[in-house]
Amino acid sequence: MPSKYKPNQNKLKQNLPFLTGALIIIFSMDYLAFAFLALGGGESFYFLVSITLFAMLIASFLLLRHGVALEKIYNKSKYAKSSKIPYKTVGAVLLSSATLISAYLGSYTFVSSLMLGISVLVGWYLYYGFDPMQDKIEGYESSKSAQRIMKLLLRANEDISTIKKCANEINSEFVASLMLEMADAFDKIVQHIEDEPDDYDRARKYLVSYLGELKSMSETFVKLDAKHRTEEIQKDFIETLESSIEKLEKQYEKLLDDDLLDLDIKLSVMKKRLENEE
Repeated sequence: MPSKYKPNQNKLKQNLPFLTGALIIIFSMDYLAFAFLALGGGESFYFLVSITLFAMLIASFLLLRHGVALEKIYNKSKYAKSSKIPYKTVGAVLLSSATLISAYLGSYTFVSSLMLGISVLVGWYLYYGFDPMQDKIEGYESSKSAQRIMKLLLRANEDISTIKKCANEINSEFVASLMLEMADAFDKIVQHIEDEPDDYDRARKYLVSYLGELKSMSETFVKLDAKHRTEEIQKDFIETLESSIEKLEKQYEKLLDDDLLDLDIKLSVMKKRLENEE
């Protein structure tokens, strides 16, 4: 049996740390337990309160992770607009409100409960911060929502990371190297869109349709490969990977050529304007 190929782990994209927001999940388990105890004791009011607080904490956790993921893209992009929905801020308010309600229904006064809620809000701000509020580019075309672009890039990065992880589980070194090469080709297009968001429409098809399908194919191939059932389809899979790499390289070059053409046109226009001023 061929040895399992181990790609360079440093090349794998880093997802959000597993522990990001983990404390919120831990605290939410207490309210879930309280809800079951209240339900068993026939206390409908405390059951509804506990399950509501549990839901608020889970929502806060999900909003935090989504907001942090979008912020990572925002921070490393040269051009970006702040998200229209302040995910982290809403998550902070939910967590603070849940703390206030929980304390008030307990043994705390309203003032003490309010202070606890505010302290949670301040602690969130100091540790996680709130959502970016300033745009990093002026004159974004209204038809190209920055939030939509950021979500596309977030999904693309997740799909690329999945393909790289699949490559790590493939037994064939050659197939794994092709999968990593294809992932790197997608990476270059993603980086280009991060640097030049106006090219979003020209690359969207590759990052939405092709990338999603190739990620799904890679996951299926890994499952079959683990059961040694890929001999019949390995040739077709390799041809698909090679064709995809070729197409992606051409698309990337086309994006660069289009930028060069745009600059050439702008230079020509400026040259004529300067000549007319003479």
